[in-house]
Amino acid sequence: MNIPNDGRSFKSELVIKGLDAGSHRFSFANYLPGDWQERDLDTIVAQWFSTQDDGEGIKPVVALSIHGANWQLKVHWMSSGEIQETVIPLGAARLGHWNRWTFDVTWSSAGRPGSIAVARDGVTVGSHQGANNYHRGDPPHFRIGAYRPNWRPEKGPSKRVGASEAVLFLDDIAITSTAAGSRPDVHPTAPGGAASPSESPALSPSPAPTGSPSTSSSARTGEAPAGDDTAPGATAHEVRTDATAHGSAGRIGVAGGAVGAAAALAGGAFVLLRRRNATGSPRRARRRSHT
Repeated sequence: MNIPNDGRSFKSELVIKGLDAGSHRFSFANYLPGDWQERDLDTIVAQWFSTQDDGEGIKPVVALSIHGANWQLKVHWMSSGEIQETVIPLGAARLGHWNRWTFDVTWSSAGRPGSIAVARDGVTVGSHQGANNYHRGDPPHFRIGAYRPNWRPEKGPSKRVGASEAVLFLDDIAITSTAAGSRPDVHPTAPGGAASPSESPALSPSPAPTGSPSTSSSARTGEAPAGDDTAPGATAHEVRTDATAHGSAGRIGVAGGAVGAAAALAGGAFVLLRRRNATGSPRRARRRSHT
């Protein structure tokens, strides 16, 4: 995903709708390249958004962002007609590292508290108990990618001065319906709320941005070398993307400043996987859905 600093663009996101207001497990991996520019403004990389009848001035109910050199989670809810906010620190961001995230979410209702448990690289880094949405409008849907609210054209050009484009990589996106109170298989929270360093998960090949070395050729097909956090080699335009789904109905699409592509999926479990063939040679890019 990338957002060019062209004075107009401010988001590049994959949008997954059709989820109910129950309990779900959201898991995905993201990668901030080594030349990521730290700025004292939010870049939202995943958000849960509840579309309202008026649609004006509503913040995402939950948002994962990088602010400066740190990860943070913002949770919003409504009280006496006013939006309330809590900010949960999730530890320092490691550049040039694949982060494997797990969010276990039970949405609150007017008469029932909700919960959010956040893990990164197998370590619990944050949690929230209580109200976690507005209890009105559509159930929260999921958006993942890159979004810079301060780059919206109506905010003016001042927030863009000296900024480079935002570039990040995504892989292994999955959404699964779960029983309320279910927790991901993670280790206890690390001191200070930061995840302990771990080996980079074996993720699919991704393009190497400026400043990021490519993967050693000694790795097995489709895997990064053990302990290696670098972005794999630059053949992304030829890597096949499979989208699989099973169960209840849902939709999946891409939304951006000027992006209008969309694809239909059915699924209580949505999975986006990048794969390579058995010989290691990349196949041509295509998207497929299974119902």
